[in-house]
Amino acid sequence: MQTQQEPTKIGTSTFQHPAIQKLQRVAHLMRLASAGYALWMLWNILNWWMDADKVTRHFGSFIGRDLSAMGASQRLGALALDLIAWALLLVSVVQGWKFLGYLGQPARWSGAAARHISMCAWFAIACEGFAQLARPLQSFLLTAHLPVAEQVWKWRFQNVDLLAVLFCLALLMFAYVFAWTMEMAEENRSFV
Repeated sequence: MQTQQEPTKIGTSTFQHPAIQKLQRVAHLMRLASAGYALWMLWNILNWWMDADKVTRHFGSFIGRDLSAMGASQRLGALALDLIAWALLLVSVVQGWKFLGYLGQPARWSGAAARHISMCAWFAIACEGFAQLARPLQSFLLTAHLPVAEQVWKWRFQNVDLLAVLFCLALLMFAYVFAWTMEMAEENRSFV
């Protein structure tokens, strides 16, 4: 069983409760994890699309077409779509970082913090939505050199995509709850 600790003194006049210290540690961990995730996704995107042989072999097998005559511009066009989705992910991560800056300091919780977590959620949803909608366009771009009858618009939804959608919706729900609590806190302050 954990015992109640005395708040830690920081500086000369500020006291900090142990729960806030834990929250700050988790916020720093979340910052590292989100930055690592963004970099990992960029590496995966570039690693996949810059290897022409791998794209030709694996994607050609996936759609059942011979892509050996595919041009580099087609592959780079598909890469550009993934980079747009990655840019949306990066904006979401930046908004999350800004929110986490407020999270470790309850005295600074405000409407600005609520806006940052809300923007984080909306950009995450935009990223996932764009990534899903871009998939048929990527298959079309990669088969654009084929005769019209052999060109493909193929969409795929993987198990991890459902997890991403659920995470984005949970993040948005948290953002709404946080914004609502900030509004209630402002109303309560006006009564005092």
